[in-house]
Amino acid sequence: PAFWTTTYNSYGNKNQASDMKNIDLTSPTLITQGPGLANLINGTQDDVITSNIKGMLEYAQASDVSFGIGGSRLYKFSSTTVASTIDFPHIISNAIDGQDVAYYRGKVYYSYNKASSGDIGQLTLSAMFDDDWGSTHTTTGFSLQGGVPHPLLAAGNDMLYCGNKNYLSSYDGMNDVITEQDLILAEDVIIQDLAWANNRLWIATNKPGISGANKNIASIYIWDGNSPSWDEEVVVMGRIGAIFVKAGTVFVFYEDITSTGGFKLGYISGLQIVDVAQFTGSLPEFYQVTEYKNLIIWISGGKIWAWGSVDKDVPASLFQIASAGYATTGGISCPFGTPIVSSTDSKNYRLAKFSGYEVSCYWYSMNFDATGMFRRSFIDKLKINFEKLATGARVDYTLKDNKGTSLKTGTISFATDGAITTKDFYPNCEAENFRIELNWTNGSATNPVAIRSIRVEGHYLK
Repeated sequence: PAFWTTTYNSYGNKNQASDMKNIDLTSPTLITQGPGLANLINGTQDDVITSNIKGMLEYAQASDVSFGIGGSRLYKFSSTTVASTIDFPHIISNAIDGQDVAYYRGKVYYSYNKASSGDIGQLTLSAMFDDDWGSTHTTTGFSLQGGVPHPLLAAGNDMLYCGNKNYLSSYDGMNDVITEQDLILAEDVIIQDLAWANNRLWIATNKPGISGANKNIASIYIWDGNSPSWDEEVVVMGRIGAIFVKAGTVFVFYEDITSTGGFKLGYISGLQIVDVAQFTGSLPEFYQVTEYKNLIIWISGGKIWAWGSVDKDVPASLFQIASAGYATTGGISCPFGTPIVSSTDSKNYRLAKFSGYEVSCYWYSMNFDATGMFRRSFIDKLKINFEKLATGARVDYTLKDNKGTSLKTGTISFATDGAITTKDFYPNCEAENFRIELNWTNGSATNPVAIRSIRVEGHYLK
């Protein structure tokens, strides 16, 4: 809670943290290393990846088959491998910025920006590509407006929608009719994301669509898909990045630039947003949110965050679960049950999935005040319980005060301790305040140390 406000945070509950990096809290009973990343076969610039992939299908198109788009290429991949065939990766004519993909009525559609405009391509499952399908369609074909997001959505009313600046464009596959301006929004708004929930279309927009230290007014328009205008509008004083539907509830990622912890996650209740979490880093875009283990996960500032609860009887938690790879991140998706994420450092590219454990991990408890009137505080004992250690497992702890002074350090490791499940430490040190810092830098990417509980015992002297 409020982790961005101070280094030694003392605000929150006893089981909450003041900071963390790459920590997995998907089990309600454990604190452990977050998942590592393993490149898919053919998943780097040395193989077939030559662009940072943005939009990826959220659901598998067929058994172990999905698609993604980035730069000028359309990619096909499985849970293990990026396709390298005569057909894939497919080079899209004139594309410079691949945006999104959608599976609709037995075909894959892909949106992209060109030098001065945009378009929608169509792929039949027999690998017939029509890159300018949208602009050359026999009934009122049109080009997309250039330089803006083009999220695609195969909606529950059997329509395909595409964000097109302040227009909502559509395709009626049953009647083979494509419409450039199915819904016209205010002139100065830019569509950021689309979602379908409760038999209505939810359209996230920014007004104006500018980034950086510039305050925007954002709106989410709610439309039934038939009326000449939208039905309702949710106004957000900030900038919207993405919207996401979970269990029929529409969640919103937005930014309030007046706050350091200005990146927020909330859900829509009526015509208001109820905040559930705040985080730092960056605002996730429409292709940077997915679902994993009943949690909403997203990319922010090169890191992957998670919010939610893995069980209905456990309170929701916010935690930073994993690295997204290189500093410049693309999309994230979970079509095969394990998250797949794209990233680049402008020279190298990778498409990777969660695999094994990260070792660049730490977890810091909140800072606890141990002082009292006319009392001196001593920490006598730390009792740390954990899952049984295996080869290579190790975690180091530090007992530290808010001056940054290390009061005591210690190590739990298989090499020293064997296959144990608990260990006691006796700091015997005076402390006005303290926090526990756990660090897995010297640990294992195969066998983690999963902490079950930490008990701190001490006494006072006058």
